[in-house]
Amino acid sequence: MKKLLALITLASALLPANAKDRVIPFTELPKAAQQFVESNFKDKQLASAQIDTSMFGAITDGYKVVYTDGTEIEFDSSGNWEEIKTRIDAVPQNLIPEKITLYVKKHFKGLPIVEIKKENYGYEIKLSFGQELKFNSEYTFIGMD
Repeated sequence: MKKLLALITLASALLPANAKDRVIPFTELPKAAQQFVESNFKDKQLASAQIDTSMFGAITDGYKVVYTDGTEIEFDSSGNWEEIKTRIDAVPQNLIPEKITLYVKKHFKGLPIVEIKKENYGYEIKLSFGQELKFNSEYTFIGMD
C-alpha cells in the first residue's frame, strides 16, 4: 500500500501544473475550425493552435487559436466556434448576427464589439468599453452584465 501511495504521489508531482492545454500544429485542428480561421482571419499572424483535453488527454474539450495581436478563438470539439475575443480590432462584422449589429449601432453608436460568445440562451457580446450585452437565440436584447 505504501509503495502504491508513493507511486501515485510521484506521478502527480511529474504532471505539468496545467495538463489541459497543449500546443498542436494548425493542421491538427478540425477541418471546420481550419476553414473558419482561413476564411475570417487570413490577414492575422498565427501564434499558436491549442487543444484542450481532459487531465489525462483522453477527451477533447475543444480547441483554441491565438494570434500575435492577442485575438483568440475558441472552438468546440467538432471545430465550431464558441467564442471570439479581440484585443486590437473589432470582431469581424460578418460573424455577428445582423440583428445584434443593428441593436449595437442604434444604442451604442460607434462602439466596436470586441468579444462574442455563444451561450445556451443565445449570445453574449462585449463592447470596447467593457459593457456586456446578452441576446437570446432570436437575437433579441435580454439584458446587461
